[in-house]
Amino acid sequence: MNSDRPTTSTATFPVAVPGGSGPQPTRVGHFLDGAIFLCFAGFVILLPHSIKGAQHAWQIALVLWLVKLAMGRRRPYPQPLSAPLLAYVTLSGISTALSPDPNLSWDRMKIVCLVLVGIVFAQNLRRLKQVRTLLFLLILSGLAAAGFTAWQYTYGIGVRVAYILPVGPLYQAHIFHDDIIQSINGHAVHTPAELNRIVTESPPGKWLRINYVRGYPFHKKETLVTREQIMGSGFGTQSLQFARGRPFKAQGTLGHYVVFAEMLMQIGCMTWAMLLSTSPRKKGWQLLFAGTFLALTAALFLTETRAALAGLAIGCFVAVVILTGKRLRIWACVVLLVLVIAATAWIHHTRGPLGLSARDPGTQFRTMMWEDGLRLIGQHPWFGVGMETIRNHWTEWNIRAYTFFHDESHFHSDMMQIAVERGLPALAAWLWFVIAYLIFLLRLIRKTRQRSRFATGVVAGVLASFVAFQTTALVHYDLGIESVAMILFFYFGLAMAIDRMVQDPAAIDVQ
Repeated sequence: MNSDRPTTSTATFPVAVPGGSGPQPTRVGHFLDGAIFLCFAGFVILLPHSIKGAQHAWQIALVLWLVKLAMGRRRPYPQPLSAPLLAYVTLSGISTALSPDPNLSWDRMKIVCLVLVGIVFAQNLRRLKQVRTLLFLLILSGLAAAGFTAWQYTYGIGVRVAYILPVGPLYQAHIFHDDIIQSINGHAVHTPAELNRIVTESPPGKWLRINYVRGYPFHKKETLVTREQIMGSGFGTQSLQFARGRPFKAQGTLGHYVVFAEMLMQIGCMTWAMLLSTSPRKKGWQLLFAGTFLALTAALFLTETRAALAGLAIGCFVAVVILTGKRLRIWACVVLLVLVIAATAWIHHTRGPLGLSARDPGTQFRTMMWEDGLRLIGQHPWFGVGMETIRNHWTEWNIRAYTFFHDESHFHSDMMQIAVERGLPALAAWLWFVIAYLIFLLRLIRKTRQRSRFATGVVAGVLASFVAFQTTALVHYDLGIESVAMILFFYFGLAMAIDRMVQDPAAIDVQ
């Protein structure tokens, strides 16, 4: 294992010093390093597709790293920005201990502790080639997620109920307009013809178990009907019409369109930075990054998420300012301007004239939550009301949006959510981290410019992604989304690792 500083440890694990000297790794050290990096690769591949899969991958890497430290009798590398993160986690823990519902609040501490993702990556990445491998795997995995979305919108995800009379046996069995039937008795259906065949070939009187989804995000449902009940609902007539079912909003395999949009935005910012930083001589890589960025952007449009589209545009603009010269900057800004115009038109088309106004239901919900949040902050300024306790005490605290919209959600803002749930000191600690991190990234970009074009592109991508994250965090509770928090701290870990690498010439093995 390489290190950027000399050490007096007697460990038999590899420890490199500037100049390349140091003891050679043992077989156990090699095995643990390889296993940790394999977990890292699994993490980035699974991140756009499976929240639990990505969680398990980094958690296994954490355990292996702790074993490596124990066996080698070594300490972790000193790491920048430890103080604000430690203050943030500690104050969150104090708030949780004082919560009126500790069980609810302690469960949410697992998301607060996702800062460990960044620490594990920062401590175990030793060469720039490793960073390159992980980022390319992440970008390709993001491309696969966009491809899966394209498949959902072309091939379909089932058979949609295009029209049904609000009477009859099938409606009484809770099959409604725009429900999407995905299987009948375990047999998947994707076209009206497949559904017609299964129904008509079913024996008379046989019960049919229909699995279907409703709304967005999808709510899985199931009902039992007989063949005769379907026939009695107007099957084969204009009273019961079917069409190929497509998602109302793209959500990939992450289970929610906002979660999917935030993930696409984060990967899109990094892909854009890689495109801008790639040498003009590498046409193949430029085509790959350009095609991936377009695919990610198209999938992001299908989520119809306003904040994520705005975050992508702002984050990409930051990358343009950092990575391009005057001439290329003009063309890049033209591309981003087209993106902004297209996003505005798309939101107006999909969400109607209210989509960009204060009368939009989503905007009204946020406004009411923010007003009540400010009131709760004034009543509980030091350690907040406790994470997640709002769900059990909303009637007591008169959360008007829950009553008006019949939706028990959150405060739709990172800063508001932290201040309400964990108090103003915790918010101050988080803002301390945000400001210190931005300054750190800007300084790191200056360090890498003379060392590696690729490293500069990565750090610029991290900065662009973080700016995009903070943009959406104004109106979304991004820190409460596990997959989004994981990619945030994964990028953080990359930046910390690169900061250590620039001090060791041997670690900069990608130009």
